[in-house]
Amino acid sequence: MFTKKEHVKILAKNVVSRLEQDQAIVLNPRDRQVIYDDLFTALAPQILTDDEVRVQILAQLGLKADTLVESGANESDQYKAARNVIMSKVGENAVMGLYYQKSIKSIALQIAQFLMNHKAVEDVFPSDEELEKTIVDFLKRFNPEQLH
Repeated sequence: MFTKKEHVKILAKNVVSRLEQDQAIVLNPRDRQVIYDDLFTALAPQILTDDEVRVQILAQLGLKADTLVESGANESDQYKAARNVIMSKVGENAVMGLYYQKSIKSIALQIAQFLMNHKAVEDVFPSDEELEKTIVDFLKRFNPEQLH
């Protein structure tokens, strides 16, 4: 599965929808799309996709291509070397092709705080810890391949 930013948008929508279905949050139905979009905007810089990692790898190759060519490495070796460098930076918190730039727990806390502070979220029922745990579990299980 090759993930794209669209998958982060779907993640934002699905986490809000799941919490609403579980009756953990109450929102005004007319404001749902605003919440989805606002959460996506908050999460997008925190989650890289396969597409963005590929762009970073190609950019790194562009910068170091001359050095790698001089060493006799072929393109595949160059790509693998650049990928290893990028993945050492962004791959620590990878789940299903999404590369979280903070720990999943930190992202879950960010989502929980977002929901508690968003003007369109009318009520949040679980405790902070329960909400955070629910979101962590959701993020760990979220699979872009199973989207519909």
